[in-house]
Amino acid sequence: MSGRTRQLHGSPWQGVLHLTGGGAGFLAEALGAPGASQTLLEARIPYAKQALAELLRTAPRQACNAEVARALAMAAFQRAAVLQQAAALQQAAPTPQEAPQLFGFGGTASLATNRIKRGPCRAHLAVQTRTHTFCGEIALHGDRANQEQALTEAAWEALQNALGLTRPAPGSRLALQSAQAPQDWQDLVTGRQRRIQTAPHDGLLLLPGAFNPLHDGHRRMMAHAEAKLGRAGAFELSIENPDKPMLDYLAIRDRLAQFRHPAWLTRLPRFLEKARHFPGATFALGTDTLMRIADPSYYGSAQERDRQLAEMLGLGARFLVFGRQIGDAFQGLGDCALPRPLRDACIEIPQAQFRLDISSTELREENAEASR
Repeated sequence: MSGRTRQLHGSPWQGVLHLTGGGAGFLAEALGAPGASQTLLEARIPYAKQALAELLRTAPRQACNAEVARALAMAAFQRAAVLQQAAALQQAAPTPQEAPQLFGFGGTASLATNRIKRGPCRAHLAVQTRTHTFCGEIALHGDRANQEQALTEAAWEALQNALGLTRPAPGSRLALQSAQAPQDWQDLVTGRQRRIQTAPHDGLLLLPGAFNPLHDGHRRMMAHAEAKLGRAGAFELSIENPDKPMLDYLAIRDRLAQFRHPAWLTRLPRFLEKARHFPGATFALGTDTLMRIADPSYYGSAQERDRQLAEMLGLGARFLVFGRQIGDAFQGLGDCALPRPLRDACIEIPQAQFRLDISSTELREENAEASR
């Protein structure tokens, strides 16, 4: 057993590893040492596109980038928490002082292969803990064997530095960026808290979204909503979404920095949860989001949808609806097939008053193309 495996397995850490595209040497060394099962709760290698999409809840446009590495690390951290909790239920639960600290490790690599590659050989590595998000990139050179060896060394360096087991080596090719979370962000990620105010607000007019990035359409929607209802609005950013990976601390920091308006940071992925935590609220949204609220597949059945809609509307939820360009057509409220109770809870902003065909997805794709 090497010194670094002995140090890791003798530390107060437990975690899960998620690796794709490479890292066999790192896995073999980490998992092959005596005592590894006390530290490493699980390891997954989602090589297939479908396997990666299922793990991340969405199919990334490109598998080897920093966002995917961080999403893998966050998914690993969340999985470690589930496994630790399950173990605690099977035995006398340890006190907080005795419970191991948790980490999630994510890595995605593009190594030398017999296929035509779109970019340089490289690896992105990330570590998620309760208090920090770490992420770094390393360029890989030489043949496949040399690249695997460099990846193994970089993976160990990232994990040891992030867990405080070693200090960054002078002249290292791996530079880790990090974000440290305040206590309320930690409480959101660990499920102890469901919503946080970033500025005083009554929670009665909210514009939910991922805001990746925030753009002029969001700002203009907010201005129209405030004018229509005669009250101050706030953006609502949920760190959890049914169709996307959970946000890490680097993402939370960067997205909150965009707002010059009051904002709520929440862990409320579904609209019923939003309605429960913001009773009487009006939600400003586009017709694309409204149709997801009406879609039975998001609930498992039409009966469950109707039950949740009844509770949601009973809590006073209302919807201020903006038309959206969906496919080749602009779709307003009148174009949406909705259950009658949901339709009655909607207020439309007509196309003549507001139309701006812009989306965060399009902006991300344009930025990605420009950076190549």
